[in-house]
Amino acid sequence: MRLFIKLSYNGRNYNGWQIQPREPSVQAELERALTIWFKESVEITGAGRTDSGVHAINYIAHFDLASVNMTLIEDMQNSVFKINAILPSDIVVHKIWQVPDNAHARFDAISRTYNYYVHSNKAPFLNEYSYFYPYTLNIEKMNRACSLILGTLDFTSMAKLHTDAKTNICTVTNAIWEAKPQMLTGENISYKFTVTANRFLRNMVRALVGTMLEIGRERREPEWIIEVLNLKDRSSAGNSVPAHPLFLTDIEYPEYKL
Repeated sequence: MRLFIKLSYNGRNYNGWQIQPREPSVQAELERALTIWFKESVEITGAGRTDSGVHAINYIAHFDLASVNMTLIEDMQNSVFKINAILPSDIVVHKIWQVPDNAHARFDAISRTYNYYVHSNKAPFLNEYSYFYPYTLNIEKMNRACSLILGTLDFTSMAKLHTDAKTNICTVTNAIWEAKPQMLTGENISYKFTVTANRFLRNMVRALVGTMLEIGRERREPEWIIEVLNLKDRSSAGNSVPAHPLFLTDIEYPEYKL
């Protein structure tokens, strides 16, 4: 029996989603909790990797159960409650449900969406989940740069070097910067970057943000981002921004309504 699981996690204490030797990971914690509750060894497949320190909201993964305990399956709400009691406080399961045996959390996903948060005025309550970047930003120019990365392009210049990715081609369907005041500190303006694509390379969003911040400071013109992509050279792009303000916020599937 194949099951989908929806969860959220604070990535601060983890070296990313994927299990790694001698490093804490979200996948390892989740497999441990599922194995304890379902009383069989459980391996879980996520919708994709997230880098060390990156957060996720409504992340999707799948796992299989070899021996089906119908009592647990029929009362999945209770199972979710018990699994959450086993998990650490920075990981929460929202829902578990049965899907067809050929459903795949990674390969069936048609898009992923990330948000990145930046604040330009000193604000002590924003630092945990937003990047303090003390410069005036030109949102119009940053959004002009966003319009230039829409479509199917080679993002080698935005990718971490020496990964196992078979291709650096990605299709970006949405990219936009928004500015709005923070809830607790109305005088401080927060900037939110949203980007949606069929797939993302390691470090891609953080490199995109770092490159666009150079444009927002008006140190470069928006068209520079196309020059950077054409060079296919990571050193040509802006610096990679910190991981802690980055959230995976949505994963879209063509058939399974989440």
